[in-house]
Amino acid sequence: MCGIGGLLMKRHPSVDHRSMAGPLAASLAHRGRDGTGSFDDEWISLHSARHAVIAVDDARQPMFDHERALVMVGNGEVLNYRQLRRQLPADRRRRMPPGDLQVALELCAERGTAAFEELRGPFALALWDTTAHQLTLVRDRLGERPLYYYDSPELFAFASEMRCLTACLRGENLPLDPVNALAFLGLGRLTGNRTLYRDIRSVPAGGVLRTGPGGAGPRLTAALTPVSGLRDAPADETEITHLIDQAQRRALVADRPVAVGFSGGIDSSAVLKAALEHAEPAAAVTVFSARHPDEDENLKRARALAGKFGVDLHEVPFRIPSLDATVELLNSTLDAPAAEPLVLHNDALHRAARDHSAVLLGGHGADEVFGGYARYAALRADAAGSTTEEWMSTSLWERWNRTAGWSRFVTALGSDAVAPHAAALADALDRPFPYSTAEDTDPVLFGQALDLFRLMTYDNFRATDENGIARGVEVRSPFFDIDLVAGVFSLPVERRIRPGAPKHLLRNVFHGTPLAEEFTEPKVGFDDHFSYSDWMTDNWPDFSATITRGPLNGLGILRDDALTDLEKFDWRLLWRLFSLSTWLEREGIPPVAHR
Repeated sequence: MCGIGGLLMKRHPSVDHRSMAGPLAASLAHRGRDGTGSFDDEWISLHSARHAVIAVDDARQPMFDHERALVMVGNGEVLNYRQLRRQLPADRRRRMPPGDLQVALELCAERGTAAFEELRGPFALALWDTTAHQLTLVRDRLGERPLYYYDSPELFAFASEMRCLTACLRGENLPLDPVNALAFLGLGRLTGNRTLYRDIRSVPAGGVLRTGPGGAGPRLTAALTPVSGLRDAPADETEITHLIDQAQRRALVADRPVAVGFSGGIDSSAVLKAALEHAEPAAAVTVFSARHPDEDENLKRARALAGKFGVDLHEVPFRIPSLDATVELLNSTLDAPAAEPLVLHNDALHRAARDHSAVLLGGHGADEVFGGYARYAALRADAAGSTTEEWMSTSLWERWNRTAGWSRFVTALGSDAVAPHAAALADALDRPFPYSTAEDTDPVLFGQALDLFRLMTYDNFRATDENGIARGVEVRSPFFDIDLVAGVFSLPVERRIRPGAPKHLLRNVFHGTPLAEEFTEPKVGFDDHFSYSDWMTDNWPDFSATITRGPLNGLGILRDDALTDLEKFDWRLLWRLFSLSTWLEREGIPPVAHR
């Protein structure tokens, strides 16, 4: 896991880009403390700050292929690199430097962008062809590792975080996108490749973007085969067990010991079991409620199961930080506002894990992949006899209601200047995503995929990446392995989700072990022992003032009376208002000009 960035002059070769390269390289430093590297020619500057996990002492960035025609910087890992290395010609294998991303680069030199199809793991890569003067950017299919770009007639810039771009583009006009800011408040996420800046975009998950000198902007030249297209036939339960094991082994690929975030639930227990079987985990770390430790069911379970696993449990007491400490946490570790306050708990886990390892494994994603949430069963029952669209129009699960809830939010809170533009965003909410065709045939699969491929992308993948690396750990989960997801999602709903047997496919990993009869208690969420609404109430004068007296007031995206009665909002919207206000204050965003 690293920080990467680059600057490409589009009209004329120049050394001027090197004056912007210094601020870009400096802004990447917090994403990698194990070494930095740069490459410059007359057209481009490439930069990397490395958080070393694989080939710790030997791999370096930027990387060059065998013929030194391609230069690459990369963030993340290619976890199946050992298998891919065997596919390279013997001559190329003998001469190549070590490292997983080096294998990816050599494979690209052999096969072109078709090589990206075979890469497994969380990655964001940038390749510069020194002969053809072409830059290629690519992200993994889930978009676990962020990658942003800015394009103008003179300059193309990219980086792992938006704040790295703003650091080197101080002379450029980077206005806020008011529709996207409203979307963050109303949806808790942004759609498509949008960001909070009008002129900064995100490379799409699974997208292959290409650009070079010349006036034209970047072209999305290809898209990796979506997860829904990776299989031709359904899996069976035996294969699913194999895919779980393969995903676990891939997640453990590291040349440093790994730590495991352990809550005592079935998800993190499966991860810890695999780590004990295939590696030597550095630590099992759990975060518990310092306010009500005796009532924390997760702590009780984690202690009991740690004894059965035979591991020492590192217990981290946690209280929701003070208001000032929360603002500092958001400003120092996140690139953009957080849609959920779960980042506060994750921060405590990440800070504790870095004392033991540079890599933290967790069980996040298992509920989406294996159908662990109660809402999936509710969707299956309530959708009987109706289409998913009809079910969604009346569902209490507002976060799944793609257009109706958004339209109501815009009407209630959007300013007259922004609301007409925001209304058009409803079309983007229905954009295709893997398994969206299951809407009428398998509404449960549709809901699982909607959660995994849309809702997790903004706040889980992005915020976890940013906060983790800011605290010095790379965060991984085996349950985001795309071959595992494709295998599980290939099953019909009756084999994927069984009433009364939640996550039975994952439970199979404990078959024949002393833990086979564990995990019968109802699911307890990581944050169920912490009351965000109480925290807001306890801090209400300063909390509400951050919103009403901050840059949101007069920014131009909300109705003039939108913030006069904050008590009517639920805590989720209050948090988003607070988080966006904090981010706007940090960035110094001016009011929105009416268009």
